[in-house]
Amino acid sequence: MEEITKEIGEKIRKAREERGLTQKDLGEHLGYTPMGISHFEKGIRGLKVNDLKKLADYLGKDLSYFLASSAILFRAENHSPHQAEMKKSVDAFEQFLNEQSL
Repeated sequence: MEEITKEIGEKIRKAREERGLTQKDLGEHLGYTPMGISHFEKGIRGLKVNDLKKLADYLGKDLSYFLASSAILFRAENHSPHQAEMKKSVDAFEQFLNEQSL
């Protein structure tokens, strides 16, 4: 789980920097301190799904941009017979998350 949190954090930092925002700017929008944003970006702490969706909307990214790849989530081998099923499951979960925020 720590690996996933770190990957998402790196993507948060990258997306924030692409928009020219500071940790303070992002924190004010989400209701966190700059230190809280730093913890998310370093993977020390994970974001709630609702906040991740809010962050994605604010930064102009799809939620899928921040979600870890299915290969990391499931540690699947490239030729795993279950890889297509796992990807379908991850895609369905992403769709569910997007519907929850409507």
